Amino acid sequence: MTRKNLHLIKSSDSGPRKVEPNLASLAQMKERRENSMAVTIKVAEPGYIPSFVDVRAQISPNLLTATITEKDLHQLEADPLVVSLGTPRRLHPVA
Repeated sequence: MTRKNLHLIKSSDSGPRKVEPNLASLAQMKERRENSMAVTIKVAEPGYIPSFVDVRAQISPNLLTATITEKDLHQLEADPLVVSLGTPRRLHPVA
């Protein structure tokens, strides 16, 4: 008998359930994590979020951080509502 990896998914009606993962989906998620990078995206239109990015944090209506792939980077560069892209940097507290 083989062991399968099961994930708990919360359901609003009856609590957690065990669901077999979609292996193709898991492989895509793993590949995306391995080939991803964090960026800060400044947009021209408040609240605009490109549909293909994984938002990490919304800093302001025109500024967000996201996790993207190289393919996403090219799409963002071509997006007329994207003003600029940058690599986020960690801020250190001032003593």
